[in-house]
Amino acid sequence: MPPKGWRKDAQGNYPTTSYIKEQENITIDDLLFPKSIIVRLAKEVQDANNGDKKLVISKDASLALQRSATVFVNHLLLFAREIAREQDKKSCNSDDVLNALDHIGLPGLKALVVNRLDDYQKAQELKRQNKKTEQRDLVTQNDVEENQLEENDEDINKRVKLDERSNQTPAEEETPIQDENQSVTEDQDTNMLADES
Repeated sequence: MPPKGWRKDAQGNYPTTSYIKEQENITIDDLLFPKSIIVRLAKEVQDANNGDKKLVISKDASLALQRSATVFVNHLLLFAREIAREQDKKSCNSDDVLNALDHIGLPGLKALVVNRLDDYQKAQELKRQNKKTEQRDLVTQNDVEENQLEENDEDINKRVKLDERSNQTPAEEETPIQDENQSVTEDQDTNMLADES
């Protein structure tokens, strides 16, 4: 039985999930890259070429950049997927994308993409190394702090023992401490014995 709310189509069949997905029309607006990222990239390129002037991009220009970037990347990915499928691979990698650039007739971009890819891989490797060194430093710092705390605890215990020993007088060490009430009762006993005699 189909899920609640599903109705039969004109032929009297319940629709399947793939049938529903086929009915949905996917437009380019559903696939667009975020406008803020596209504008930021455009400003970075302009700053690299002319650092003196500030670039102002109008709303229409940013929309055109956004749509053209989305179409270009999807077109490139289509050919990269075809190349990967020809090699019996389920996913495409950087080599497939570089071959797709040759296939679509843009071999001039290949050197630029390779340079950017190398820069990206170096940055990722640097991040990994920094993370490892930070973890090592953190572990060694924690070990040092634990050792210092243990040494401080030992020193404190030694000082407390020494303080306890130095606070005791020789008389206190030999004779037990008497209660004041005991001494009063002993005095009363001696007085009573003296009165009786």
